Amino acid sequence: EAQTGPSAVMEPLLPGGAPSVEKRHGIFGWWPLWQEVIPRDETGSPDKALLVGNVGAGVMIGIRQGLSAIMTASLIFTSAGIPELDDMFGMGISMMWYSSAIAAVWYGLFGRMQFGLIGINDVIGILWGTIGAEVGLALAEEPEKIAPTQLAVIGVSSVLTGLSSILFGQLGLGKLMLLFPQPVTSGFLGSIGLFIFKSSLQISSGVKFRYLWPVSFPDFCKVQPLARVACMFGALFFMRNVPPLLVKAFPKSGPVKKLGGLVCQLLPLFFFFLAARLAGVDMDELTDEGWTYPKQGSGSPLAIWTTYDLRDADWTFVVSKIPSMGLIVMMSVLCTMTGVLGIAGKFPTGPSGDPAPNETIDYDRELLTAGWADLILGCTGGILVFHRLGSTVQLRLDGGTHRIAIFTCSIFCFGLFLSGLPLGHVIPTWFLGGLFMNSSIALMQDALLSYRKLPLSNYTLFGKQLPSMQYGVTIACIVLGIVVSPFAGIFTGLALSVFIFLWQSSQSEPVSGVTSGNLSVGRTKRPAWELQCLRKEGDRIILLFLQGQLFFGSADHISKTIHVATSEAGRVKFCILSFARVIGIDASAAAVVKASVSKAERNGVKVLFCRMSPEVFKELSVAGAIKSPDQPTRKVMKDRGVDIEEIEPSKRTAEDTSNGDGHEHSEHVPHAPVRSLQRRMTCEFTPIGVGTFDAFDTESDALDFCNDVLLEEHFYAKGVDAYKLAYRRAFTKGQRLDEANFEAMNSLPRGTLDRLRPFCKVMDSLNHYEILDQTQPTLYFIMRGAISQLEELSSEDENIHRSVMLKAEVKGFAGRGGKRLRARYTPGHVVGKTKFFVGQCLVDQSMLPTLQVSSRVAGYCEVWQLRRSSWDAMPSDLKSVMQELMLFQVCDDRQHALMCE
Repeated sequence: EAQTGPSAVMEPLLPGGAPSVEKRHGIFGWWPLWQEVIPRDETGSPDKALLVGNVGAGVMIGIRQGLSAIMTASLIFTSAGIPELDDMFGMGISMMWYSSAIAAVWYGLFGRMQFGLIGINDVIGILWGTIGAEVGLALAEEPEKIAPTQLAVIGVSSVLTGLSSILFGQLGLGKLMLLFPQPVTSGFLGSIGLFIFKSSLQISSGVKFRYLWPVSFPDFCKVQPLARVACMFGALFFMRNVPPLLVKAFPKSGPVKKLGGLVCQLLPLFFFFLAARLAGVDMDELTDEGWTYPKQGSGSPLAIWTTYDLRDADWTFVVSKIPSMGLIVMMSVLCTMTGVLGIAGKFPTGPSGDPAPNETIDYDRELLTAGWADLILGCTGGILVFHRLGSTVQLRLDGGTHRIAIFTCSIFCFGLFLSGLPLGHVIPTWFLGGLFMNSSIALMQDALLSYRKLPLSNYTLFGKQLPSMQYGVTIACIVLGIVVSPFAGIFTGLALSVFIFLWQSSQSEPVSGVTSGNLSVGRTKRPAWELQCLRKEGDRIILLFLQGQLFFGSADHISKTIHVATSEAGRVKFCILSFARVIGIDASAAAVVKASVSKAERNGVKVLFCRMSPEVFKELSVAGAIKSPDQPTRKVMKDRGVDIEEIEPSKRTAEDTSNGDGHEHSEHVPHAPVRSLQRRMTCEFTPIGVGTFDAFDTESDALDFCNDVLLEEHFYAKGVDAYKLAYRRAFTKGQRLDEANFEAMNSLPRGTLDRLRPFCKVMDSLNHYEILDQTQPTLYFIMRGAISQLEELSSEDENIHRSVMLKAEVKGFAGRGGKRLRARYTPGHVVGKTKFFVGQCLVDQSMLPTLQVSSRVAGYCEVWQLRRSSWDAMPSDLKSVMQELMLFQVCDDRQHALMCE
């Protein structure tokens, strides 16, 4: 609900409500506020100038709505060429006026946009006209049932549309209609345009048409039909070409811009009656020659309820047309959503009086408001309505900024309804044809030129690139809409769109990127000799980044991709598949992955999985592609709602040891059962590279695993220096790296650490997950175990709030309890260098990662803590050696960072 400032006290429009400062919604939509109804000046009094402008804008839109009612009634009742439906034209106009009046006042009361308008539309009129032709054909032997059955079809489809809109709005499903393919919409509107084109020729000439040509050319070529068609095209030329000339001649005239188009629509009508009067031709003669429709009935506004009885309808036929009504429901909801989108796009902020002008429109509540209007009109003899984009835009441009403009439009239309004017007898058929033809050209132009908004295809004809395949959907909809029916065009377009989507998806490459282990390593800090080995042997690791939706259509591509990546037999040992950019995977694709994994393993290549969503993980696990995920992956998936089968007792984790204060989720949790919590935290660990795991949480975990296996096989299995073997034992067995080997590893003079130790605090029993103090500049020399650098998002971080609103994970922080591993420093390294040496130039303290004891390298950790004050007290020669060590460590860190994944 929109909130406003305390100074803007507003009073509900409906009586009985207390003063409020908020926009409230109810079952029908939004309750109106007085400030939205009448424009006010700074003193709170009605602004007379703006009030007059709003009333004038409402009258002009009322005139347009009145003309639109004639056009829509003609499409529904006369476009089929059924005499029984032609006789309903006069009553149909009253029906349209009634619907326009009720729709306007309803949205004026309960709509969110105080300048918005819902009303009748000729698009749905065409669909009803198509059904009307079927009614006439099916009930040709019972003509007395044709008119009541057509009214029953209109009423039932309006009620169904209302109920569906209300249901969609309540369930929040309205935005799903925006997923309707645009080429299908363009094709549908294009077929409607051609249908209107045919109807305009048929109505103006009085000759039946089949497709786009007359059934009887001799009848069409008679003088009277040709004269009417000539008048139609003359009016069309006048309507389309004179308004731009007037605007060009009077560029600064506001009235010309606002009223020029409307006046040019009415002038041909004025010239026609002037010529008829001068020639002495009366209305009866025009009717006899087919220039106007016969005068029907008494013209009473009650005619829409008293002329026909719905009990005379053929309800069996009505029920059989319910599937076709489903398309009417779908198109109505779609038009409502696109109308709201278009209005919001044209006017992103509300006018004065709007209590929350920058508020995002609630599409589902707009569906509720329009749905209730449809339900009421369907039950009371009207037709369904939805948001009128063109009329709403024109209303606001004309100065209609408040609800009084909408109420004025409603009063004008209701006045037309009560007047009972026999406009069907007064309006010439060629004039209706001209209005139809004008709309037809606009619709066909948008559809046939829609290829300009689509990318060109990769196919050529005579050296010219062909339009997108999506444009073919538009053309197919148009052709089938004319040859068969608009319903067939819509369903064919949907089928073609699904086919093109599946075909294009199956042709798209499932791999977005590829790298190898000699270019990318895990985030565990490796000494220089290990990096040198990985640069030489790391190409035995292939890392593939998969993307998109993996489904049965892309299964063949997936199989070929894994085969190509693992086909270098004897060289490639590991293939890591990252699913970070994979939206989902179906059972067919998962089965293909499983078969490809088995084939790769027979060739000596182990396939590993990482960065999976819970859905992808479950599909691959059920398919048998994943058999042994590592413990962090199990923990992450369990936290995200995946019901993983209970691990065997021998492999059961000690997850219950978590103390809840920020464990490093990227670390393995200890395995073996122990006697006490303290010994469990300080003695158990799972070395990197140990185990038969095939699924990991991140690419770094998978790379670390593969890196360690390659190093053991291609480096440490050969003869190496003693200090390197000492480092290896410290890394894999959790042993202490003694001072001599620390010095050799960093090229320090012998005895340097003995001289350094008096200036340090030795911390030799740090537990897993313990946080190191960084409140003041401190260096930590790692002698046993490892220290992880972690970034963690606080609950106050703006990215957390954005991720909730956008329903997306914060990049890099998924699956780790809001943490991200930057690096894991092993024995022989120093951490804390940035704050220690940058000092006052540190940009932001919160940028520094947390230093936490890792659970992956030893059962506990030993570090030497060197404070800044102790550094300053060191002898200059020792300080010089330490400075060289820090420079070496910084450069070595950079070297590792350049190779990190």
